[in-house]
Amino acid sequence: MALRVRSRGAPPPLPPGLEVYRPPEVVGSSVLVVEDEAPMQVQLRLDLTDLMYQVRVAGTAEEAKRVLTRERVAGVLLDLVLDESERAGLELLRWIRQNHPGLPVVVLSGVQGTAAAISQAYELGASSYFVKGNTAMAHIYSDLAARLIERGTGRAGNYRFGRLDFDPTHRKMALGNEQIRLTSQQTRLIVHLAQGSKPVTAGELIEAGLFRPKAARSTVHSALLTLRRKLDVLEPELGSKLLESTPRGYSVRPIV
Repeated sequence: MALRVRSRGAPPPLPPGLEVYRPPEVVGSSVLVVEDEAPMQVQLRLDLTDLMYQVRVAGTAEEAKRVLTRERVAGVLLDLVLDESERAGLELLRWIRQNHPGLPVVVLSGVQGTAAAISQAYELGASSYFVKGNTAMAHIYSDLAARLIERGTGRAGNYRFGRLDFDPTHRKMALGNEQIRLTSQQTRLIVHLAQGSKPVTAGELIEAGLFRPKAARSTVHSALLTLRRKLDVLEPELGSKLLESTPRGYSVRPIV
């Protein structure tokens, strides 16, 4: 499944009452809503559907993990308090950052959210944090769109894969004091893999426009092998650790 459907020109008009920031690039994006309260779950699903997102909903952390394991989504709206406990939401956020380090996660919490929980959520890689009831929903939806455009974890579009820092704007990958510069295609490949929430096959990378439409699968494998070797300059075997290859496809993993 593609992360999003790119729209040419202006997107369709916004629904009444939902005058928010929604650039054409995010129309059709798949968003996972993790929320255990039925009324809020319904509101988020309806609003985001009206804003022309493809919405997936999970009521528990385990259900969210199953969705992220089998589908590709562009971003997550995560209620921090699941099953009346902040711990479940924080543990899910930790899991997302470990398994899908480039996936934007906008965290929501009730008024009972503690200062410690807010601090920990940002430390674990939350892209944004909002208190439900204290923030207009239009602002939350606008921020979600901004995070999808940023394609990062909330810090000016940069990614952090464990010990590895990735700056897609300047096409730089850094490990400590060492850094390398990537090609435009290599940068797009890593961004695409980091945004997703499941392995991507060579065919899917071709369909996503990262290679010529009729490119051979071997061309994709060769490009990824070249990228791995370039990453090895920073640290031996770094490429194979970051770019994981399995029978299901390619994915990125944090460097511990």
